[in-house]
Amino acid sequence: MAVKFARHSLNLLAANWCVPNQAVSNQQLLAQLSDRCGWRMARKAHIFAKRLGVEQRYFSRNFAQPRSQASPNGVSMAKQVIEQCLSEAGLEPNQLSYLLTHTCTPHTQVPPNAAWLADQLAYHGAYLELRQACTGFANCLQMASALCAADQQPVAIVGSETGSVYFDLAPHFVDQQQLVNFVQMGDGCGGVIVAPAKQARGLIKDIYLGQIGHQKEPGFYLDAGADTVGEAQMARFHHNSNAVRETGSQLFELGLKAVLERGYQLRDFRYILPHQANGHIDKLLSKALAYPQQQIINDAKHFGNLGSAAIWLSFARLLQTKPLEPGDQVLVLGAEATKYLYGGFVYQH
Repeated sequence: MAVKFARHSLNLLAANWCVPNQAVSNQQLLAQLSDRCGWRMARKAHIFAKRLGVEQRYFSRNFAQPRSQASPNGVSMAKQVIEQCLSEAGLEPNQLSYLLTHTCTPHTQVPPNAAWLADQLAYHGAYLELRQACTGFANCLQMASALCAADQQPVAIVGSETGSVYFDLAPHFVDQQQLVNFVQMGDGCGGVIVAPAKQARGLIKDIYLGQIGHQKEPGFYLDAGADTVGEAQMARFHHNSNAVRETGSQLFELGLKAVLERGYQLRDFRYILPHQANGHIDKLLSKALAYPQQQIINDAKHFGNLGSAAIWLSFARLLQTKPLEPGDQVLVLGAEATKYLYGGFVYQH
């Protein structure tokens, strides 16, 4: 199975993140579910929540009604993140050579979030959006690696999710799949600005991407494409938790194997940042790797699984909150259950 490593490294100019203002604890979440769908559903959700280890998340949805629009939406959160990154990097929007976005909960199917974001930023350059979840960051880095090498100009990348609105607080909608989604997922946004690599500090290197999804059924997908729109139902996420459990750990193993084969050892990394699949991710990975739990990032406990936004949000938070010395390295291990992709990079502070 081939792993694609980007040819060129990048320098990180800025990283930032944001979440909606509404922090929702498990107690609040289950109370809403109990009121609208009954205590039996809430009890089931409580069991799933304990297994998943997510204690809190941030939502764009409004609980005053069973269905809701996103406020803030993915575009407004992305605008906030990229404006913060531009300020940190000392850049104007039109100094970017490309604007790359990734999400699986777009503001509109077309135009993409990237187009709405370009309007919000008064950005007149080229843009592109990937309709991809948890490894959108890795594919965007592959593209940025080539673009920066060719143009010698900075590129902005931002991932956002507002998946909470894809849930109907009504008994006819809620089943076991939806309960898992409801207690596991969160809303948020994260992004970076990168540039051609000119120095060893702030280096994004060993950017990789692979997949093992050939002929496998998706572990996670969102309907309402041309295949299902004729059914006239609310769009919903489908979650095959058994398939994800069987294959998910392999994605982390393959990513780690790919990086270690480049000559690294686990002790080379000050921190490991895995995809934030659940609130037990630090304990599980520590046991599997015999690596100190306190050096494995676990943001899912307080933010939930943020899909496209997960890695960038946690990466930006790590830079803001964790002690890093010049030369310290962080291993990023991304994993995506839609069609079983893995990707990531090594960051050198």
